[in-house]
Order: sequence, then C-alpha cells, then structure tokens
Amino acid sequence: MDGIPDPGAYSGVSIGVQLANYGKKGRFPAMLTASSRNTRFHFLPLLGLLFSVAIVVLACGSTSANTGTTTTGSSAASTSSAKHFKVGDQVKVGSTWVVTVNSAQPHGATDMDQPKSGDTYLVIDASFKNVSSTEQDLSTLLQLSLKDATGQKYDETITTFAKQPPDGKVAAGDIVRGQVVYEVPSAQKAFTLAFQSDIVSSGQVIWDIKL
Repeated sequence: MDGIPDPGAYSGVSIGVQLANYGKKGRFPAMLTASSRNTRFHFLPLLGLLFSVAIVVLACGSTSANTGTTTTGSSAASTSSAKHFKVGDQVKVGSTWVVTVNSAQPHGATDMDQPKSGDTYLVIDASFKNVSSTEQDLSTLLQLSLKDATGQKYDETITTFAKQPPDGKVAAGDIVRGQVVYEVPSAQKAFTLAFQSDIVSSGQVIWDIKL
C-alpha cells in the first residue's frame, strides 16, 4: 500500500520507528478516516502484520556470537552455547573474543571496604583477547553476570583493593586483563559467571565458579 514502509527493508527496531513516524505525521489517521468502513478494516490487519514482523526480527538474534569453544584448559574441546566451562579454560566466544577466567577467589573486608554482615567479596580475574579484525568495546557491567546456585543474581561492586576491571576499547589483536568484584553471601560456594559477546543476540557462555 502506498505510503506504508516495506517490512523487508528495515530491521525490527527500524520498522517500529518508521511506523511511529508515520503516525506522528498524521498519515495513519488520514487513511483510517476514509469514507469506506471496509478500508479501515482491511488496513488494520496489515498494520498488525508489520508490527509482528518487527517483533520477530528483533527477537531472532544470532546465537553464534555467544557460542563458546574451548581452545585450551581442562574442559574437553567442544562448541556449545549451553556448555559450562571451568576456571582456567581459554574460551573463544563467537568470532570476537578469547576469554579466560584466570581465578575466582573470596576476599574479606579491609579498612576501606566493608561488606554487609554475612557477606564477602568474590574477585573474578579475567583476560579478554580481541581476535576480530576490528576494535571492540568491552563492558563487564553489561556483558558479565553472576548468579549463585539458587538463581540469585549479583551486581558488580567497586572496591579499593581490586585491580581495575578490563573495560573500554580493545584494539584488534590486543588483550586486556582485570578484576571484577561481587559482594556475595559467605555461605554460598557455587556460582556461574556468564558472558555475552553480543548483548542483543541470544545465548551466553558460562563458567562454573566453585569456592
């Protein structure tokens, strides 16, 4: 129909934006107020179809960007977005990163850093090598997540004793190493650490953390 954006020409997000823009310009009301009642009812299914296409395109992210392959370490070599890896494994994530969780250790309170009663700090030391041909951005706050065996998630915390997290721009072929700290219950000894190379795609690479 003339004036309606072609759903094949846009991504899921773009279709939604285009439809919103058409509505703001008053083009939908002009169509919907046509003298023929049948025109309105024939147009509404098309509008619903366009929104459905937008949702499907947005939801169908690629899993390949978040699939892990062991390159070295104690785990047997395999490729899976569901496989759990171990501390010390070098894991190629998609075609962008080789990630190594070097260590995961608890750390008690210091004069400057005081966790809540019954809590301790969990320090994750990790390395990220950019194996792509272009510069990449790395954000541990957005791309890493920690949860315990009960499913409870934990947010990254800032301390004075840990090294800086490996955040920022990473040149092609370069490697960065740093530490990410979480405040967790002292009684919890089992965790999973998940990494997403592409936060808008499905899948994630997971490491088992045992204290």
